Amino acid sequence: MSATEEFVARCVAALTADGPSETTREVVERAVHDRRLTEELSLDPGVRLLHNGEDMTLLHVVMAERPLGAGEPIPHNHLMWAVIGVTHGSEQNAFFERSEHTIRPSSGRVVTEGEVIVLDKYTIHSVKNPSASRLSSALHIYGGDLISAEKTMWCDPGLSEQPFDLFQVIGS
Repeated sequence: MSATEEFVARCVAALTADGPSETTREVVERAVHDRRLTEELSLDPGVRLLHNGEDMTLLHVVMAERPLGAGEPIPHNHLMWAVIGVTHGSEQNAFFERSEHTIRPSSGRVVTEGEVIVLDKYTIHSVKNPSASRLSSALHIYGGDLISAEKTMWCDPGLSEQPFDLFQVIGS
């Protein structure tokens, strides 16, 4: 069995725990330090689907270096818990909160290589690779079928809430 297959199996097994997001976090904390797994994952930029089921979606997200003057990423939600573990580089998360008919910035966090964060189902965030010289690679695990779930994003002008468009979000 490959390291990727073992990782997917451990994440899916975590769903049977009393606290699946916390148990998944523990699995991802081990995975970001698993040399066998990180060497097996591609470092070509893109989003790779490792697993998708009704109860869980696993993605491997590799973001290229961010050129100066690149547009800002699009805030969005998942409407399910998420665990993100960075295997190479870093990911910059900007967090938002609802404000009347729009959203406003609330905080942020750079997640660096080897770190893991847990987002609750109500989190609104945007994510980007903050580096102009190094790619970012991370495992993104979601507590549901991310592909089919109804989600929203907030776009200019005025950060208005709109139906989620994956290609618009990952192309940002």
